[in-house]
Amino acid sequence: MLNLVLAAMLQASVLSAEPLSYDEAFEASQAEGKPLVVLVGADWCGACRVMKNSALPQVAKDGVFQEVAFTMVDTDKDQALAKQVMDPGSIPQLIMYHKTADGWRRSKLVGSQSPTSIISFLRRGIQTAAEIVK
Repeated sequence: MLNLVLAAMLQASVLSAEPLSYDEAFEASQAEGKPLVVLVGADWCGACRVMKNSALPQVAKDGVFQEVAFTMVDTDKDQALAKQVMDPGSIPQLIMYHKTADGWRRSKLVGSQSPTSIISFLRRGIQTAAEIVK
């Protein structure tokens, strides 16, 4: 019974974990050498809400967010930052940055994504970042 209670508490803490602010995520990426992952979206965007409220909590259960510095940027609340990190066009955009000797390498997913595709995207990026460091 205690194991069930502890598992429920752990799951609740994983699902309710707030992403870092952009500045905190950027600093963590720099300090820890982790890829910087940014979800760019808006509250009015249905696909963004699905990503934020359904797909990402399922991804969090996988533990992959512990291997990246993750943040969210709202296109309405922080227009300047959103324009700086995303490509013009559709949202949501899940963008991953890897620091290299030549600057930042960038990859992205556009549109609503399944938890499986997000995990695969993140794992490929983590692997790429590890290879860059070698």
